[in-house]
Amino acid sequence: MKQTQNLRSLAEIADIRTGFTFREKVEESPDNGNAHIAQIKDARSEWERTNGNDLLISQLPLIHWEGKDKAFVEPGTVLLPARGAKGSGYFRASCLMADEPSSLPVVVSSQFLIITPKKEVLPEFLCWSLNQPAIQYHLTEGAGSQGSNIVMLNTKLAGELQLEIPSLKTQHKILHLNRLREQEQQLTQALLKNRDIMLQGMFQQLLKETE
Repeated sequence: MKQTQNLRSLAEIADIRTGFTFREKVEESPDNGNAHIAQIKDARSEWERTNGNDLLISQLPLIHWEGKDKAFVEPGTVLLPARGAKGSGYFRASCLMADEPSSLPVVVSSQFLIITPKKEVLPEFLCWSLNQPAIQYHLTEGAGSQGSNIVMLNTKLAGELQLEIPSLKTQHKILHLNRLREQEQQLTQALLKNRDIMLQGMFQQLLKETE
């Protein structure tokens, strides 16, 4: 990777810890839950739905939490999958976002590493950085593999990741451009979907016609 003065290790710019380890299967409680739960399936569902990096707290399932408050995770935290198949592309990071006022806390499962950036780094920018092709290639091609097809990412390995961290002003500019790119992609997908629906209707009409 090219060396520049902005190159920093993840351990220098953020605190990294593992998510909470549940001893039993997580049981969702949509009716009487008192905390949100973030699991890999929730993040992947959001990726597929929006193709964005934000993981909205209001969209996360509810559980009945009886554990300690220290397991709670604040909005603005970056979540990085801690395990995946080699070459699978399953190490996409998400940024936990509070999209509406809520008094319910969030618990993150041990399927993630919990990354809390320091003041010189915007959470959304850190998430964007971790999802850049060079970093994703490094992760999915076996940063933590030991001769198997399963990649295990721990806090030490994650902390050694080298990222380009520019000034806050530049971070804001990059995020602005990235939001425009995401909006363009969403619009393009919507147009393609509408066109497909229109064509399907035309196909059906043609099939009903008789020569």
